Amino acid sequence: MKRSMLIIGILVLSISIVSCNKLEKIKERFSKNNTEQVNPFNANSGDTNRDIISFNNKVVKMDDEHSDFVENFQNSLAEMEEYVKSVTVNPQFSGVAPIFTPGIMIYSHQELKAPDILGKDFQRLVDKMKDTMTHLEILKKELETYKLAEDWKDDKGKKIADIKEKAAILIKENRTAANDLFTKLSPRADKAEIEVLKDHPLKTQIIYSRETMELAQKIVDESYNVTDINVYKDIFSSQYQQMEKLYKRNINEKIPSSEEQKERSYRAFNSSINDFLGKMRIVQRSLNENNQELNRDLDNLEREAGYVLDRYNTFVD
Repeated sequence: MKRSMLIIGILVLSISIVSCNKLEKIKERFSKNNTEQVNPFNANSGDTNRDIISFNNKVVKMDDEHSDFVENFQNSLAEMEEYVKSVTVNPQFSGVAPIFTPGIMIYSHQELKAPDILGKDFQRLVDKMKDTMTHLEILKKELETYKLAEDWKDDKGKKIADIKEKAAILIKENRTAANDLFTKLSPRADKAEIEVLKDHPLKTQIIYSRETMELAQKIVDESYNVTDINVYKDIFSSQYQQMEKLYKRNINEKIPSSEEQKERSYRAFNSSINDFLGKMRIVQRSLNENNQELNRDLDNLEREAGYVLDRYNTFVD
């Protein structure tokens, strides 16, 4: 699941356009006893809402990397397992050994501290995610070495089974920690965002856009849990109608002239929602026609949901 980042960037924008007197008052909030200046970019800046939102956004980026790495690793294991089986059964098998794509990890290797206001349990879950991912990276490297050394010619795939078993345990621990973390963090982050937005001139547009973006992510997430295609057709049709209503609501909400610098990114976000609706119509036709291209169409829908998330983050940044 792709979590969403909250509006920390737009707060910075707001600060940049206030008067000098207002700016001085804001600076005072980031000081201790008006004497010791607090770094607003560390985990404990002195602004509780900013700290929670900033932590949430960092965790989102790390979790996205973890999710992508897990998917990449599982695909590599499946491809290698299938290749070794084919070669073992038929030594004359002419297939080419799978090419592994690297899992790019940036945020996962950076230090990530939970603000003190959240308590130690949040840090424990973050550390669990990072620790399990470190071990998964080691296992993936073992799989790559196994392939390059052609060790399957000796053990007939035994090493793959061993790596697969260990990886399954680590992946479960990583995903459980992530779900536990977001279950605890999301309500706190949502509350912090509401406080930050309380007097913001784009409050309505941001809240509406976030609801729309989150529905797009939810639609994609639920497409992975289909057990009855006929029931899913009705669910998907209802989701389309809901998304269309949110889209119309968004385009009817105009950007005030005082915030015209956000007009372009707001239009881009709404345009991405319109494109997402177009991909939904393609999926709907595939569902109704029992089209064999349904999986491809759902993959395209997921890709479009990624663009929606990117455009949302650009708008609120």
